[in-house]
Amino acid sequence: MFPTKLLIFLILPLFNTGVKVEKGLFDFLFSPCKCRCGLPNREARFKGGEYLRGHEFPWLSAIQVLGEGDEEGSTIPGTLINNKYVVTAASQLDGITPYQIKVTLGQFDKCNNDISSTNVSVDKIIMHPDFSSENKANDIALIKLSTPVLIERRVSPICLSVPGHSYLGQVATIAGWPKSEEEGAEEGQTTCRPKKIGLPVLSSQECIETAADTDSYTRDKGCVGVVGAPSVVCDDDGGNAVMYRSHRGIYELIGIMTDQNACEDDSTNTALYTRVNDHLAWIVQNTRDACYCIKT
Repeated sequence: MFPTKLLIFLILPLFNTGVKVEKGLFDFLFSPCKCRCGLPNREARFKGGEYLRGHEFPWLSAIQVLGEGDEEGSTIPGTLINNKYVVTAASQLDGITPYQIKVTLGQFDKCNNDISSTNVSVDKIIMHPDFSSENKANDIALIKLSTPVLIERRVSPICLSVPGHSYLGQVATIAGWPKSEEEGAEEGQTTCRPKKIGLPVLSSQECIETAADTDSYTRDKGCVGVVGAPSVVCDDDGGNAVMYRSHRGIYELIGIMTDQNACEDDSTNTALYTRVNDHLAWIVQNTRDACYCIKT
């Protein structure tokens, strides 16, 4: 299933970085699932930005949080990574229980009836044990769905990032339902359809010099943006997927947006995200009961 050279390429970086390689990782590599991950439904900016085509990114998930009392509920972005788990930012789920949320998969247009979408209840929320609400270190969490997802064209997982790959200088794609800027839109209202924007992955030094909150630039963070250009990722974009498209057109999840990004009119900050590669072993360890699709 996997060529020897490819296996060495995937495993060796984990040993070099001191990550403990356990059975779960090999289960992930030799997945029995008969499906492929990271396939968009299209040939290959949040402030404006390009609207996605229908179900272009079938791994985009909407985590619906129930409101308390008279309070309205909210929506948190998430990303499907296999048939049982959605990943998002831990900061978005702090203090929330599984009974307060459901996950909507296969949704595209929030403003019109969408018979292709499905709602799934949640079995449990797995917060990273070292998540810090103060500086947002380890800002990543897993949501286990109560029932496995049927993988099809409109609901399909993204591939995880390649171990040891920095993606420095590559163009990352951020996608989600940002706040609507249309005239008459209510405060907090999101766009009907998701949008995407491409931004370059920057170096550590560039991130430190240009982040909105340098205290939140912890060792597991990366950043995207154009240095000196207006900010296009906001604090309410926390949980959105940061993706890389390979030369074969396959998408990999390289990061999860934090909620420490500013996009005021005069802001020129770059956007911080939690690197998936820094938590790859933790993700695999906690999703052993899931079925991962194969990256081709």
